[in-house]
Amino acid sequence: MDDVKVIEEVLSGNSDQFEFLILKYQNQLFATVVTIVKNNDIAEEILQDSFVTAYEKLETLKNRNYFYPWIKKIAINKSFLYLHHNKRNIGSTEEVLDFLKNDNPIEVDRPFNKSPEALMLNKELAKYIKRFVDSLPERLRSVIILREVEGLSYEEISETMKIPVGTVRSRLHYAREIIKDRLINQGLADGLQAIS
Repeated sequence: MDDVKVIEEVLSGNSDQFEFLILKYQNQLFATVVTIVKNNDIAEEILQDSFVTAYEKLETLKNRNYFYPWIKKIAINKSFLYLHHNKRNIGSTEEVLDFLKNDNPIEVDRPFNKSPEALMLNKELAKYIKRFVDSLPERLRSVIILREVEGLSYEEISETMKIPVGTVRSRLHYAREIIKDRLINQGLADGLQAIS
C-alpha cells in the first residue's frame, strides 16, 4: 500500500494504518535525527514526538505524495529545537565522506587508486574531515550536515533554519573553507584541489 492510500485510510478513521508509515520510515528518520543530536535515546524521543506530531497534523499535509519529506522536516526541526533549548553541539557525521561530493570546494584526486597507500590516505582524510566538521561552530556545522549528509537544497535549509538562502550559501562556503584550510595545515593538501 502506498503512502497516499495509507494517509487516506488514517484520515477516514483507521488510525492503526499509521503504523505502516512508522515502520516504513523510522530507520531513515532515526539516522537523520541521531546524526544531528548525537544521542540514540534523545533521537528516539525526537522520532516518537515527530511521528505524534505528523499523526496529529496529518490533515494539514496538502500533497499526500510528500509524506516522507514532510515528516523529515518535522524531525529535523525538532532536532534543532532540542539542540537550541539544550545548548548542545550538533552531531558528528559518520557519513562525512559525503562532504567530498557535488559542489564542494575539496576533491580527492586519488580515490580511484586502490593501492593500500591510497586507501590509507582516504581513511586518514575521512578521519580528519569528520573531526573538523565536528569542531565547527553550530551555525556552520548545521548547514554542512543538512546539505552534505541529509542532501537538503539551499531553499530547504533556509526554510528549516529560518535564515535567508544567501546566508545558507555563505555559511556553507565559510565552513568548507575552514575545513579545507585545516586539511592543508595538517599536511593533507597533497591530493586535494580547490574547485571554484
